Amino acid sequence: MTAAGVTASGPGAERLLPHLERIWAVARELGFDPLPTHFEVVPASVVYEVAAYGLPGRFTHWSHGKAYHLLKTRHDYGLHRIYELVIHADPCQALLLESNTLLENLFVAAHVAGHADFFRHNVFFRRAGRDMAALAAVHAERVRRYESDHGVEAVERVLDAALALEPHTDPWLRDPDAVPPLRPEEPCEDVLLFLQHHAPELADWERDLLAMVRAERLYFWPLVRTKVMNEGWACIAHTRILRRLELSDGDYMEFARLHAGIQAASPFAFNPYAVGYHVWERILATRGWDEARLILETEDDVAFLRNHLDRQVVEACDLFVYARQGDRWVVVEDDWEAIRDLLVLSRVRGGFPLIVVVDGDHRGRGELLLRHVFDGRELDLDEARRALAHVERLWRRPVYLETRVDGRDVVLSASPAEKG
Repeated sequence: MTAAGVTASGPGAERLLPHLERIWAVARELGFDPLPTHFEVVPASVVYEVAAYGLPGRFTHWSHGKAYHLLKTRHDYGLHRIYELVIHADPCQALLLESNTLLENLFVAAHVAGHADFFRHNVFFRRAGRDMAALAAVHAERVRRYESDHGVEAVERVLDAALALEPHTDPWLRDPDAVPPLRPEEPCEDVLLFLQHHAPELADWERDLLAMVRAERLYFWPLVRTKVMNEGWACIAHTRILRRLELSDGDYMEFARLHAGIQAASPFAFNPYAVGYHVWERILATRGWDEARLILETEDDVAFLRNHLDRQVVEACDLFVYARQGDRWVVVEDDWEAIRDLLVLSRVRGGFPLIVVVDGDHRGRGELLLRHVFDGRELDLDEARRALAHVERLWRRPVYLETRVDGRDVVLSASPAEKG
């Protein structure tokens, strides 16, 4: 690692490194404090493989391969391009496309500096282990061993279920390794942890697979929890850093084009880069750098949007709620406070419903009772039953889920039958 805190490898790295060191120096002059970072220049196939798997060297699974082929196909047809990919570690690992121009690499490196600063100082990342990139390779080796010992199909069945249920882990547990009781006094919010310890017929290797998937999910949770803040802060970094560099007029125009591209509105969902960037700009303009740093250190997306998204941001990002009425799409809500509240709700638990374990010995027959903590949004019943089928695959006894449908309490099972 150089004195600047940045290194590089791959095609053209020697020519690129002085520019990366300059970006890190400017970042520090401006008040950013990024983690040390290693940049590797790689072909598109490597970038899309890591993007699909989430971590380099992670265990293989058909869902990762499916994601890779989708991303790679969209890249090959010019429909989508990932300019950078950065992994939370110490040092951070950042991938650059070897097809990037020098200006694109400067833009990406300045953006990565913002992420590396956020990783270092946000409380939720400080709680997350920075060794998961190495640990994922250890997990992958164990998965390969289990495939050799028990068969690929047997391992895949367990991973199918575990990956389907991984959003239903609890990143807020005070003791992430504590074993929840079979019949908890308070509902258990970590379904995967509960299954890992209490599914009555799982073999040790199957429990180990659940533990690996859960550990990796806990590593990813801060990324889910701070998506808007993190991407917005990285945009703040790249705009301020590149404005301090001595760019030619042509390069500055290209920088403006790149920035406008990631800030562009989407017709299908809100753009976290744009919303995060405009909220941070409002905070910096009205509260100053020191207050912004305190917010960066202590808040997540829910608090960030609830406390700081205002009318000016909603108007700047052209946010509204629309719905289909007959054969037309129409705006059904443009009140900024209502839009803010909907955005906040969408960021609670990363947008996933809260499912809790109520009883591991339901009706005294070893059955499992789950509950959907209803927040006004109903579950997709087909998807809920598919998820229940995955739980039953692990529990190997009947599993039930309490929820609300059309204003009435119902109990779902993996089969279409339900109870009112």
